[in-house]
Amino acid sequence: MRTRTLVRAVLAALTITAVTATAPAQADEGPVGPEPWLPYETTDFVAPAGRYCDFELSVTAVEDEEEYRVVSRYPDGAVRVYEYRGKLITRFTNVATGESVTRDLSGHAWTEMYPDGVTMRSFTGIGPFGFGFRETDPYPRGYYRLDGLHVITIDEDGTRSMPVAAGDAENVCTALD
Repeated sequence: MRTRTLVRAVLAALTITAVTATAPAQADEGPVGPEPWLPYETTDFVAPAGRYCDFELSVTAVEDEEEYRVVSRYPDGAVRVYEYRGKLITRFTNVATGESVTRDLSGHAWTEMYPDGVTMRSFTGIGPFGFGFRETDPYPRGYYRLDGLHVITIDEDGTRSMPVAAGDAENVCTALD
């Protein structure tokens, strides 16, 4: 329990330091954050066979009490960093067999966006949370429930890497295979 609290404190400090250290001077910034928390609704999806799992994977929110806020913006007003928190219970289903598992993904996360304000550059999470990797990514293909401290970077070509992986990683594809 103390380890989890320490990891959370370290991550929060690193995130605040990174956002502050890389932010432009106040005179050059867009609107100053963080902005107020707003409700967030996770989008259910079905990933085709081969994207994350050998089978078609359905991902559905069972309980969703998340919220998000804008932490910082680029000078033109585009979002630079989002923060997410709240309860998220998700059902993962192998569409071919109907077998499913339910997982708690109620972590705390920050996403850094590229200057377009739309494309994700990095995802930093204190688990549990979910994230998918494809065959072309350097991390093994699968859709993972990650718990602990994880940082995922997304190159401009869409390649996803995980340079920081401190904690558990469960590939839900394996659980449903």
